[in-house]
Amino acid sequence: MQMGIWFSIIISAIISFIIASFYEQPLHWYLFIIMVVIGFFINTIIIILKTKEEQEKNEA
Repeated sequence: MQMGIWFSIIISAIISFIIASFYEQPLHWYLFIIMVVIGFFINTIIIILKTKEEQEKNEA
């Protein structure tokens, strides 16, 4: 996995916390962890789908 993807997931979680604090929403530490974990989960699904697509192209 590329480092840019790690940074973008963590930075997006930080930005969402900044926006939430701007609108005075309640913030908890576990929400940050959940956002990061979900980001990596979605990225993993995208990687799996890309590899399946590339395998189908190579077989044809």
